Amino acid sequence: MIRTGIKKLDDILGGGIRDGLITDIFGAGGTGKTQLVLQIVAESLAEGGKIFYIDTTGDFRPERLVELLAARNLEQSYLDRITVARPTNTREQMDAVSEIYSSNFSLVVIDNITDLFSFEYSKEEQILEKTTQFAKHMRELTRAVMTKKIPIITVNMVRKIDHTEKENMDSVISIFTHVKIKLSKKDSTYEGVVTSDSSKRQFSYKIVKEGLVEAT
Repeated sequence: MIRTGIKKLDDILGGGIRDGLITDIFGAGGTGKTQLVLQIVAESLAEGGKIFYIDTTGDFRPERLVELLAARNLEQSYLDRITVARPTNTREQMDAVSEIYSSNFSLVVIDNITDLFSFEYSKEEQILEKTTQFAKHMRELTRAVMTKKIPIITVNMVRKIDHTEKENMDSVISIFTHVKIKLSKKDSTYEGVVTSDSSKRQFSYKIVKEGLVEAT
């Protein structure tokens, strides 16, 4: 169990990010998806965790984690327990899953899980192939999470269809993820909705320099 650093969210999740489950964090840009994930990574490192971070967009910034660690009075050397993979195509992203079996990671993060698939299979006639390959990727992640009994966090984006926000490749990813956390922002208000076991519970938060905290 890994705490998120947001008490209300931890209460909803039954204590935090749970072992043996895939937790999907998604939302539009500027809603703090990566910031929340890095906060969870910092919480795991504080407990002695070993992290595998699959960065498909090249946006991983260790200096952001240094700030989060410093806020917890932890040394920068904690970053040595993070293995970062930087796949540049879907095959490399899918192959990276094999590393989960060969190391004793306590947390796996994939940020952003659909980006490379949307880029490589961007044409209308490639939709079936994209869906098939992405479903295969999610099946392998499901097998890994069940075998290793560790938490896997996927980070995903949303797109707008007819003025309605929809998670990218939602029809596939929702089949394989156990808990979904949607982050959103309206004006200056940040809100999250957790979907698990057919129930939905809401929490609010704000973004500060040190990370995500509950809104007051």
